[in-house]
Order: sequence, then structure tokens, then C-alpha cells
Amino acid sequence: MKIGFQIEHLDPARGGAETYVYHFAEELVAAGHQVHLFAAGFAQSPPGTVTHRVLRCGLSRPERDWRFARGAGRAACRAKLDVVVAVGRTFGADVLQPHGGVLAAGRRQNLFLVRSQAARTLKRASDFLSPRVRMHLWLQRRQFAADPPPEVVAISRMVRRDMQEFHAVPDERLHLVYNGVDVAHYSPTACECLRPDARRRFALADGQTCFLLVAHNFRLKGLGELVEAAALLHARRPAEPWRILVVGKGNAQPYLHLAAQLGCFERLAFAGALADILPAYAAADAYVHPTWYDPCSLVVLEALACGLPVVTTQFNGASELVQDGREALLLDLPRQTERLADAMDRLLDPARRAPMGLAARRTAEQYPVERNFREMMTVLARAAERKEAP
Repeated sequence: MKIGFQIEHLDPARGGAETYVYHFAEELVAAGHQVHLFAAGFAQSPPGTVTHRVLRCGLSRPERDWRFARGAGRAACRAKLDVVVAVGRTFGADVLQPHGGVLAAGRRQNLFLVRSQAARTLKRASDFLSPRVRMHLWLQRRQFAADPPPEVVAISRMVRRDMQEFHAVPDERLHLVYNGVDVAHYSPTACECLRPDARRRFALADGQTCFLLVAHNFRLKGLGELVEAAALLHARRPAEPWRILVVGKGNAQPYLHLAAQLGCFERLAFAGALADILPAYAAADAYVHPTWYDPCSLVVLEALACGLPVVTTQFNGASELVQDGREALLLDLPRQTERLADAMDRLLDPARRAPMGLAARRTAEQYPVERNFREMMTVLARAAERKEAP
């Protein structure tokens, strides 16, 4: 088949959606399909793919977003493809697979980040008046309301519920396909080989428990709440050797300042963005991801595949794949910092982490990239058949 993907930027370093498209395109090329990529920018593109650069011209950000959506749709139409998949906010797609979830649901979740009712009201008004937010919401509504209607892929049950609530997507066009993980690359065996050098690289002492968080949007992924929980755990276990390693390109200064105020500055280490994230998993003993909104976190799947126990929240679609107390410890809300500190306290015990790590690996093995590929190909074939039908 001739398959196209529309995404604003194809740069695996930017996040999970970009990483997914890059590797899925590789799989498609290896399977003999012709892959076209439509984006405003390409940090790199998989070998064997056809790239189409779509200009984002305009005086304002909303205008550039609109022109990109329209340009990507026109470019895909000219390419005469069998099926077009929209990962970003674009027009002309036969399949919608929004890795960022439903924007309206994400905006609703963002309100929880604001603690006071007055500030929450101002935030709601600011979003309503923001041209950029309004444009993004309008573009996504247009995607779901397209004629002919697209096949829609939800990457978690949480996202599926949001799609039904905000866009009334009927069941016959709605497909649940979880993210997949490369269980050969991300594995306990690979981590074991890298662990000694990785521990030295991140200045972790022998016997020091390492909690890992990988994120770019620190606020949305709950880093503030993690620092507060760290302060509570530090007060309980001042002599216990443990540390939090944060990997990502966000601004570390506000969180270092908060940690200094709360008396746990030495417990926090920032490594910045890494081209290869595997050494961070190798250095870690547990993965902590107290997110406010994650449609289905790919880094959580990677951590599970590496045999790491996970702490996350019900606002992460990946929480649907785990069982509380088996391979993961689940929170109702990121703001439950006492419970977050309790979970981290439990994971300081190697005897508790060991069986959870084994269970984590078994769970990840149920969601390999091959499974995601098969299920997505079923959706793409269905969309192509509908497109050919008169």
C-alpha cells in the first residue's frame, strides 16, 4: 500500500508521537509498503520514505497552524495515496490517530494543575479567548466531523471515552490500539549490560536507589508533585540513599528552587535531553510518572519492558495495562503527594522491587511493536477499502 502520515514535525527527540511515527514508518518500509511523510520539519526521516515538506507560513501562530493543516491535506491529495493517517491536526486523513489525545479533554485536565478556584476561572477564560487554543480545538473538531468520516484510533480506553464524549465517534469507526514497545531493545538484559557505566555516568552511588522520570513538559507530567513527595520521603528517610533522576529538555530551575525550599535539593538530579534513553532506564531502580494527562505513555511501556516497577496515575492511559500492586503502584491524583511518597517508600526495598520488575517485563511483552503494527494494519486496510468503495 501507499501510506501517508501527517505530523507537524518528524523529530523523535520531540516526544512520543514523533517517535511512534518514525518507527512505524520503518516497520512499514521493511514490510514493503511505500511510505510518504508530510511535515513542516524533518530532524531526520526513516530510510526509504518519501518526505513532503509542508510550509507553515503566516503572520500568527493560529494562521500558521491553519495553513499547515490545509497544506498537508492538499499535499496528501496530490500524492494519490491508498490511505492517509493524521497524527497531527491536519485535513484530508482517512485515519485519525491523535497521540496527544482529545484536545478538549486535555484542556479540562490542565485546569486541575491550577489549585485555586479563582485562578482556574481565569485559566478557563484565557483558553476561551486564546486564538491559538480556539484554532487547535476547531481544527480537531473539523477532523472528527470530516466527510467522508475517518476511521479513528484511540490509544487507550481513556482516550476512547473522551472521543465519544467530545466528538460522538460511533463504535463502528472507533478502534482501540495501544502503543507498542520494542521489547528486544528495551529489556532487562540490555539494561544489565549498561548499568555499571550508566550508574557512574549519572553519579549514582552503590546501593543508592534511583527513581527515574522522563518528560519534556515537566509541569504536566507531575514533576512539581514529585518534588513535594520527595521532600516528604526525605523527612521520613533522611539517611536512606536514594535520588530522583529527571531526563528531558524542560526548564529545571523552578523545580530545583522548589526542592531547595523544601529541603530536598540534593535528592534531585537533571540530566537534560538524551539522544539514547536506554542508559537512564539501566541506571534506574523504579520509574515514577505522576502525570496529569497522558493518553498512553510510551516511556511507561519502555520502563516496564526494562523490568522497572512503575508509579503512575489513572490519568495515564498506560495505567490500564497494569495492575495496582503487581507491576505498578497507581495514584488517583498526582496531587496525592503523601500516597506518592508512600509508593516511593515501598520501592526503596529491593525485595519488593524484584517481583514487581519481573511482572513489569511480562506485561510489556504482551504489547510489543509487532502487535501494534498488526492491529494498525487492520485499521489501515479497512480505511483503504472504504476509500476505494463508490
